[in-house]
Amino acid sequence: MQKIRLLLIIDDASIGGGQMHVLLLAKYLQGDKFAVEIATELDGWLVEEAHKLDIVVHQISISNNLKWKYFQNIRQILRSQEFDIIHTHGGTAGFWGRLGSISLKQHPVVVHTYHGLHYLNISANNKIKAIKQQVKSEIFKLIDRVILSYTDRIICVCRSDYEKAISAGVAIPNQTSIVYNGIEIDFFINPVCRENVRRIFGLTPTEFIFGNIGRLHEQKGHKYLLEAFAKVTNPARLLIVGDGELRDELITLANKLEISDRVSFLGARSDVKEFLSAIDVFIMPSLWEGQPIALLEALALNKPCIASDVDGIPEIITDGVNGYLVQPRDIDKLARIMNLVVTDRVTIEQLSTHHGTAIDPKFSAQNMALEVAKIYLGEN
Repeated sequence: MQKIRLLLIIDDASIGGGQMHVLLLAKYLQGDKFAVEIATELDGWLVEEAHKLDIVVHQISISNNLKWKYFQNIRQILRSQEFDIIHTHGGTAGFWGRLGSISLKQHPVVVHTYHGLHYLNISANNKIKAIKQQVKSEIFKLIDRVILSYTDRIICVCRSDYEKAISAGVAIPNQTSIVYNGIEIDFFINPVCRENVRRIFGLTPTEFIFGNIGRLHEQKGHKYLLEAFAKVTNPARLLIVGDGELRDELITLANKLEISDRVSFLGARSDVKEFLSAIDVFIMPSLWEGQPIALLEALALNKPCIASDVDGIPEIITDGVNGYLVQPRDIDKLARIMNLVVTDRVTIEQLSTHHGTAIDPKFSAQNMALEVAKIYLGEN
């Protein structure tokens, strides 16, 4: 039986939720039915991990700038390889990948996944920036509406994204499916020895640790996290994993708030399981999200979670049952809950015992791949 040739396209290869999604999709689709390949930038975490799985990686160089060379780059790969299915991930890859497919003589099945509709979120703190963001948002919406005509199927990673996509006119109900992000649950359900990993991270056995994972980008709400942590009066530390354009600005803010001795910026890391095993509470104060993989990983490791009540997060966290939900930018409430969990060990234990209710099979990588395969084959 001839395998179905599948190309997964994502613009950025650095470690992140979208890249983890693509890697796990490739890992669990590769087999008897599908021959999976990935197109992404030359170097990065995704490239290294794909090579470990013997998955072919094609080099692309694309961005949001409209340049003919990006189209040529994508078109050359698509024309030379004759894929049966092209599956794009994220806005940049979604534009160039779907545009490139239009030029092919033999039209492949074209699928696009929204990992959060970021351009719909206007978060500028002044009027001029807000207007610019609104104009940009309308342009991106128009582009997505146009190329929707050349897309066979849209996938959203949570119901919130589905509803937003339909409302914005960038998806059509009968051509759109919800497939939740998945993680390798079996890998995460057993934590690493707490004492050992704390030693690795330079932590004492008894100090209380808040942990956060996310790009240092406005979306992730680190500014509000630092301001809330400055109001935490009980002894605690905050560890932040991730890198991005706001790193220097956030370090300066931590110094200004006089909490730099209690806050550590650890940069981008791949030892997520070890990090989560070392902390006491996972915290995610995002302004908007799709369906965050780091939150699923923290829950699988039985970590109490504090997260923003936005988008796909309430589909994972039930307030007061397996975590706490806080409105984004609500610094005072976030600080109150952080103070509460530091002192109330009973509450932490109660939250931890309910985590199993969130990590059901729909959040497994295997289920994610199975549902996506059904879409490829026209069974869903």
